[in-house]
Parts: sequence; C-alpha cells; structure tokens
Amino acid sequence: MFQHRELGLIQGYQLGATIVLTIVFWTYYFIMEYFVPGVTLTGATNYMEFYLAITLAFQISFLLTKHTDILSVSSGVVESHRLVWAHVPATLAITCIFLILTKDSAISRMFLFTIVPLLYVVLLIFTRFFALDILRFMLHHQRQTLLLVGQPCELENVRSLLEKSRLFGFEIVGMVTDAPAEELPPSIRKLGTPDNLEAVLAEQKAGNIFILGSPRDRRMLGGWMRVAEAHGCRVSLVNDLDRFLQRRLSYFRCDDVDLIELREEPLQNIVNRVYKRIFDFAVSLPVVCFVLPPLMLVVWIVQRFQSPGPLFFQQVRSGLDNQPFTILKFRTMYADQCDSAEQARVRDVRVYPFGRFLRQYSLDEFPQFFNVLTGQMSLVGPRPHMTQHDKILTEVMSTYPLRGFVKPGITGLAQIRGYRGETATREDIVHRVECDIEYVETWSFFLDVRIVWRTALQVFFPPKSAY
Repeated sequence: MFQHRELGLIQGYQLGATIVLTIVFWTYYFIMEYFVPGVTLTGATNYMEFYLAITLAFQISFLLTKHTDILSVSSGVVESHRLVWAHVPATLAITCIFLILTKDSAISRMFLFTIVPLLYVVLLIFTRFFALDILRFMLHHQRQTLLLVGQPCELENVRSLLEKSRLFGFEIVGMVTDAPAEELPPSIRKLGTPDNLEAVLAEQKAGNIFILGSPRDRRMLGGWMRVAEAHGCRVSLVNDLDRFLQRRLSYFRCDDVDLIELREEPLQNIVNRVYKRIFDFAVSLPVVCFVLPPLMLVVWIVQRFQSPGPLFFQQVRSGLDNQPFTILKFRTMYADQCDSAEQARVRDVRVYPFGRFLRQYSLDEFPQFFNVLTGQMSLVGPRPHMTQHDKILTEVMSTYPLRGFVKPGITGLAQIRGYRGETATREDIVHRVECDIEYVETWSFFLDVRIVWRTALQVFFPPKSAY
C-alpha cells in the first residue's frame, strides 16, 4: 500500500523531471540556433545523440540514487538542491565522454557546457516549487481513507509516516483503540475499540487499515485482518520487532524462507573477504620486506643499551571467532617486567625510555605485520585483548565477544576516534566495543582505506592518548 504509493510518487517525479529536461534542452537549442549571433548548431553534428546521452545519464543516476527526499522538498531549497545535484556528476561525465568519443569539432562547446548548469537551475526550480503540487494533483482522484488501529503510544513511532500520509493520498478518519480519547492527539478522533472494529468499518467505509504494532495476543491480529478484508480493506502492519529488540534488524529472503538477522555482516560475503585479504597482503608485504628489517635493527641496537633482552614481546590474544593466537610487538618494557597481564599506563615505570618513544608513535605495533601476512590479523579490525581479560570485559559489556566476528587489526575504528591506550573505566570499554561492533556491521573496503590513512597520520601526529 504505502510502498507502491511512494514508488509511484518517485517515478512520477522522474517522469516530470525527464519532460522538463526535454523541454529545456530543445528550447535552449532553438534559442541558440536562431537568436544567438555567431552560433550555428545545424549541420554535421547530431544533437539528438547528445540529448539521448544526457537523458540516459539522468535515468541511470536516478536509478542509482535514493529519492525518498522528494517527499520532503517542500521544507526548503537545501533538500531540493541535494535531490537535483545528485544527477549533475553523471550528466557532466556523459558530456565529457560524448566529446571524447564523437571528436566532432563542429559541435558547439558553448552549448555543451552551458546546458548542464541551465538544466540544474530549471530542475531545481521545478523540484522546489512545482513537483509536489503536480504529484498531489495526480493523486487527487485517488484519495482513500485510512483507519488506525493500536495504542496512542505507538503514534510517535510512525509520526513521520503519518505526516506524509496526505501526500500518499490517504485521509486519516480516526483511530480504534482501548485507550481513552484524551490520550489521542487533537487531530485524531477515537472511533471505537478493537472489539467493535467491524461496526466501525461498516460505519466509516474505510478503505485502508494501519495496525500500529502487534497486539499482545497474536490471535487478535488475525481477527482484525479477517474483519478488514471482509469489508474490502487493505491492511498494513507496523513491524515493531526492531523496537522490541532495541536494534535495527536485517531482513532478507532465502529460497522460500523469510529470515531476520540481528546484525549486518558485510564480511560474511566471501568476495568482500577476498578484497580485504588482498588489501592486507598488498600493504603488509612491502612493510615486512622493506620497513621492518631496518626498524628491527635500530630497535635491537637501542635495546642493547637501554634494556637488553628479547627483541620481540609475544603474548596470547583473542583473534577471529575469539580463538587464541600469539601476537608480536617490539618489546617496550624492561625484560624482567613485561610478563604481567597488567595494562600499560601513562608514565608506566616498566617502560624503558626508547620503548616510550616506540609506543607514542605506534612503532611497537609494526611486527604485527607478520601476523597480518600469515592471516592471523588484518590491517583493520578490533584491537585484540589478552585472553584473560575477555571474561572481565564481557561482564562489563555483554556484546564484547561479537568483536570476534572479524579478524583483529593493527588499527581500528576505535583507535582513529581516540579510544586507545588503557581501558581504565567502564566508559572506555563501552566506547571501544561500540566502535568495534559498528565496524563489524558497516565494513567496506573504503572504510578500511580511510582508517589506514588516518592511522598513518597518527604515526606522525600522535594523539594525546598515545603513550
């Protein structure tokens, strides 16, 4: 019901904008040809091909752009600009490609490079001042009545949708609810209770029913649907499972089964995992071959003077699927004080002077490129913690183990946001875990690139939390 009405409005806008584009293009062509001195457009050049190219670019960009903003353009010029501007890059690209492919010296550059800004201005005016009025006119003879069923407390959750209902062509006639009429907003009348829904439908002749969430007794829902359909009503049901579970769910269909997943995991896509692994390998191999050898030599020499002992510090951490693995770091503490499970602190006396420098500029993490190369870690991911801390951190935040859905990383979303160093308070843990889970749910190749870039900047300009 709402889905196809919204789709119809969007497609109606697309059709209207295409008509405007056509009128502007050929009107401008006519003006340039007959009224602008020194400009001749007729001849060997086929402007019909250019028109078709621009129109095709507009349609493709429209398909690739989310256009629900058309429902809110009446609120200001900014929204209209965003909607129209989404098509400008594609149109400019097509213009340049057209010039390159045609190699037509007879075509007017003045026409080509002025038609795009002209189209932008005219489409902006059309979108801001005329589009919604035209769409409302298209729905004028298709208006239908809408009856709400549920509790007043549910209205706030669908407020934005109800505000758009008139644009969709619906007229709210009232609400059927067990709650007192005083709890309803002034604009919505109470027409009865769910027990006498059939009588209300017979009296109001409502064409559509909007059920605000599932009732506690699911059998009531089936009864409402049967009564509504027996009176020729369309039924829409608000899915309140997201709100009940207090998280955004992922819905999809596999074969004939409708599935709901609690979290998005882009890295469950095997192709995404291949992209991530290629990126890890492409960065870590040069570092291991060309950066680590001289760095290892420098660290080893300084250690001989300040803190003799092993070059590397090895420790068991939690990795992919929370399985243990051995992480490598340059040793930054005195050899007889680096076996403790205690986290490093600001001005920690266990850290020798050059070790403090290594930690401040994150150089102590460079041996982990070996872990990345062997597949135990990734360049980007949640920072691995000591296995003996996992239980403690899970007690603080129950979603902590979900970090194990992806490989641990040398750097991560939490680190570029400043959440690094000691986790001394509950807030420190919560912020880091929230960032890590956000990374799991929103991973993209470009997110990894951005995190690596910002981490590289932090090596040269370390944040205050680095010590």
